[in-house]
Amino acid sequence: MAPQTCMLCGHALGDALLVHAIPDRFERAVGIAEAGYRRVWRGCPHCGTATNIHDPAHAKAIKAVGAAYYDIDFAGGDLAGKYAKVMALPPERSDNAGRVERVLAALRRWVLPVEPVKAVDIGAGLWVFLARLSARADFALSAVAIEPDPTAAAHLRGLGGFAVEQGLFSGEDRHRDANLVTLNKVLEHVAQPVELLRAVARVLDPARGLAYVEVPDVATIGNRPPDDNILGALHVHLYSPTGLALALTRAGLEPLEIGRVVEPSGKITVFAFAALRPLVDRHAMR
Repeated sequence: MAPQTCMLCGHALGDALLVHAIPDRFERAVGIAEAGYRRVWRGCPHCGTATNIHDPAHAKAIKAVGAAYYDIDFAGGDLAGKYAKVMALPPERSDNAGRVERVLAALRRWVLPVEPVKAVDIGAGLWVFLARLSARADFALSAVAIEPDPTAAAHLRGLGGFAVEQGLFSGEDRHRDANLVTLNKVLEHVAQPVELLRAVARVLDPARGLAYVEVPDVATIGNRPPDDNILGALHVHLYSPTGLALALTRAGLEPLEIGRVVEPSGKITVFAFAALRPLVDRHAMR
């Protein structure tokens, strides 16, 4: 049964915002045929989030795509070469350069001085964010990269420099008292985003812990081509600033800053910084 209500706010989903009649490259890779294909993005009139509605018959195949994302995306290609190419981009062409500057500014405002800064990067991917953050930081950084995809995790271990854990993040005790937890283009892949954010809240240092969340903007619909990867089968939700704020609040986090940005790559992004109440109170007492 396709979902009829918004997983963020519980309200009934509204009209179709975008209808796909052709499988994307990930769906084709696992054998989903074009004949009779239909996938719909439906909007929530309450919080502005969009939900990706699949044919229920394709659920098992879509799950298989998520388990082998990098094998399909790179088709046996060189992740190390892709990493080197992205790292070589000048700041004005790099999404990660802007991301790092946002995070550094927030750390200086809300967290520092802490030595070392204990960071947890959930869904670390190619490791570009942590590498750029480490290079730009004027403080010691102790970080763990968490990546469920085995191909990407092997790539990360080959780079060295930070700890790498292959698997899904669930708020384990060993990650507690984190000063920074980042989810860069991760939450849109999660059907139950509030549960993941609650796990993030469990590991944050209450007085000096900051969460950074970055997700695709629902404004991608209508402002980017329908075959844009952001609108593909692997994304469960596209977020509005209101929807992201709601998810953070329901998880017990206090939104500190929420914004929209068009990145150098052309991606339209919603980002947010959030923390636990003791950090907010600590700054209010200054």
